[in-house]
Amino acid sequence: MYIWVAIDVDEQVKEIRKYAENYVKTHRLSSPTLTLPFHISLKISFRVPDNLCQNVMNDIRDFCKSIKPFAITVNETEVSGSIIWLTMQYCAELTYIHQELDKLLLDKYGIEQHPFDKDFIFHTSILIMNSEENIRSAFDEIKNINIPRVLDARQIIIGLSKSGQAGTYNVKERILL
Repeated sequence: MYIWVAIDVDEQVKEIRKYAENYVKTHRLSSPTLTLPFHISLKISFRVPDNLCQNVMNDIRDFCKSIKPFAITVNETEVSGSIIWLTMQYCAELTYIHQELDKLLLDKYGIEQHPFDKDFIFHTSILIMNSEENIRSAFDEIKNINIPRVLDARQIIIGLSKSGQAGTYNVKERILL
């Protein structure tokens, strides 16, 4: 089983989500970003043996219960390869959570950091598409949408996937901060 951990910001960026949904519908496209709430991932998803999945989720939940709500400043809307995303400014709380999750998973379960975890970029993916033309077209419109400059971290979500493939995750738990 694959586990994913993130901060739910869907309600706070609903205008941009609505745009993304309309864009893919109008152009008869799809994007795995729309299968989950818009979020800020806290680490790269990771594989866990099925028999340890509930234990890992329990430990993540227990750790998250110690986190208080905090603010995250949005940096800008960018294109990175086939992704349009909102990048976040440096945030000590996000960095702390990321590092502590990595430490917990390594110390207790032997789960190594993914290479991307070593230089993690906190972001919210808006659209992922396989055409540079579609990405550029969508980005030209998205950059004009009103995006909040500050997002509030109030809820952490934990998702699961059997395959670990984008678009196959489901939210299994919500933890209020």
